[in-house]
Amino acid sequence: MAKPFPTFDLSRKPTANTWKFQKLIDPTIRAAFESGTPLSRSRFTAPVPKLYSYTINFLTEADIEILEDFEDHVKVGSSEFNWRHPISHEDWEMRLNSQMKFGIEPGTVDYYYAQIEMYGKEVQKMRQAIIRIEDLAADADILDRPIFVNPKAVTIESIGILTEGAPAGIDDDNTAVLLIEDDASNAVVTKTYNTATQPPSSDYEDLGNLDNASLNAGEHLLFSLTQGTAANMPAFSIIVEYYYT
Repeated sequence: MAKPFPTFDLSRKPTANTWKFQKLIDPTIRAAFESGTPLSRSRFTAPVPKLYSYTINFLTEADIEILEDFEDHVKVGSSEFNWRHPISHEDWEMRLNSQMKFGIEPGTVDYYYAQIEMYGKEVQKMRQAIIRIEDLAADADILDRPIFVNPKAVTIESIGILTEGAPAGIDDDNTAVLLIEDDASNAVVTKTYNTATQPPSSDYEDLGNLDNASLNAGEHLLFSLTQGTAANMPAFSIIVEYYYT
C-alpha cells in the first residue's frame, strides 16, 4: 500500500460546505414484470465503496507541492492508500477517483484551492477498550456494572484481565466469579477462579471463548464480580478488543 494521504500535513482542512459523500455506484439491476410490477436485485453482495469529494481552500504553494507529490506517488488512481478521515479520524483504504484539480483562489495571488475525489472503505481494524476495576475487599461484589458501549455495532474479539497485584484467599470454598453479559442478560464470557484455577498475579489472562459477541449500536457490556467470604481479587483492568461490524 502507498504512503498515507497527507491530511494532517496540510495547513488547511477541507472546506465544510464542499464536503460531499455518497455510494460510489448504484449496484441495483432494475426490470419489470409484464404487469408493470417493478423487479430489482443487486449485481453483487459486497459492500459498495463510499465516494468522498471536497475542496480545500487557501492552500499555500508548499501545500500544493505536498498534494502533487502524493498524487505522483500513487499515480493518480493506480495505488491504494490509507486516509485518516478528517472529521471522525477513522482509517480508510482509498483510491483517487480522478486527478486532483488545482486553481488560484479568486481575489488572491498567493493562495490556491484543491478539489479532491476519492473512494474506498473503512478499515476493519482491531480496537481496544480498557476498563479499570477497583481493589475491593474480600466478599465484596459488583452487580451489572456497565463497562462498555459504542455508538456503532461491534463484534467483540476477546476479553481479558490484567491484574495489578496478587489475589488472596481464593479456593474451592471461596471462589471469585467474573461474568460479562449484554443488555439482555446473555452471557458473553464467564470465568470462575478456585483452588485449581487461580487469577493471574500482576499479569494478563484471556477469559476464554466468547458467546453473544455481536453488540448492536448502543448496546452495553455489563460486568459482575461475585467473591466468596475470603476471596479477594486485586485491582485489575478488563481489556476488551473489538471491531466495527
